[in-house]
Amino acid sequence: MKFIIKLILVSFIGMVAMFGALGSENEWPGLIVAISVWVWFIYSLSKPKEYNSDRKTRELERRNEELLRKLEQRGH
Repeated sequence: MKFIIKLILVSFIGMVAMFGALGSENEWPGLIVAISVWVWFIYSLSKPKEYNSDRKTRELERRNEELLRKLEQRGH
């Protein structure tokens, strides 16, 4: 769902920036905005989600250790 929202938002901003660039004397600000929005969009899709996966991995390890401790206590 986030992908669709980002795509629509980026498309709209890029389109407005390009139309603004076509209608102005200095087209560079509009082109820079349009290109930077698309670069941001591609970067947001390609960046790894390491923060969440690291936190999830640590949480799973903690749960496993707790489970092993409980099982060890029951056995003795």
